Amino acid sequence: MTTKFCVVGSPISQSLSPTLHQAAYLHLGLDFSYQAHEVTAGTLAEFLEGSNFQGVSVTMPLKTEAFEIALDSSAQARLTGAANTLCRNAAGWSASNTDVYGLTKALKVVPTPARTAIIGAGATANSALVALAELYPMTNVTVMARDAAAATESAKFGRSLGLQVSSATVSADVLTGSELVLSLVPAGAFEEVWSEISSSRDLRSGWLFDSAYNPWPTLPARSWGGQAVVSGLEMLIWQAIDQVALFAASTGHDMEIDRSEVYSVMKAAVSDK
Repeated sequence: MTTKFCVVGSPISQSLSPTLHQAAYLHLGLDFSYQAHEVTAGTLAEFLEGSNFQGVSVTMPLKTEAFEIALDSSAQARLTGAANTLCRNAAGWSASNTDVYGLTKALKVVPTPARTAIIGAGATANSALVALAELYPMTNVTVMARDAAAATESAKFGRSLGLQVSSATVSADVLTGSELVLSLVPAGAFEEVWSEISSSRDLRSGWLFDSAYNPWPTLPARSWGGQAVVSGLEMLIWQAIDQVALFAASTGHDMEIDRSEVYSVMKAAVSDK
């Protein structure tokens, strides 16, 4: 019998997760199906109640909600207070955060930055801070967001991880003066700042990671000049690989997964997207 999985969030219609997961399942010989469902904030528990999904991928704005629904959770989910993966067990739902793993893998190409700027606050920013603490514990981080209180909270969380973190308003000067910029906001956000950077003659010598990826290149990627840019698709693929492993384990499949091989399969599946 086919085991059912899905991805939930809002908006969800443009999600590449079904394509990625189905490609991996076919490659691994897993009799799994995977669908996308539009689920708005505050309705995740209702959606899951009575459902027959074995596992669920969770996107914004439901990651905190998913964590709160679960009866048990992984260490990184507990640390960030957010979950992007739910697996069903005998007691209920178990929560995991594979975003940290995905971002850690995506940033492997980036040289150690002295200064890092994060645009965005909340669940994804907290996952990014955990990844930074693992990869670059000595980097000096500035968290920026339209909501100053949210930026302050994320900065406080980062400091609890041992990072040097401050908060500020979004500034083109801070971005171009950083060796690593993490844009963790929806496509089209802070258009005025990116336009300022695009028109500036100052060299962008650092790296840019943009969690947005569709359509590509995004405004930040174009503004950065196309050099030293990492697409959010890299994070999406790697976090999905970790999810596939969790989903397989939750159904009792004791299998070794060649993650580099699955990465190539997933990347090829969305190469024309």
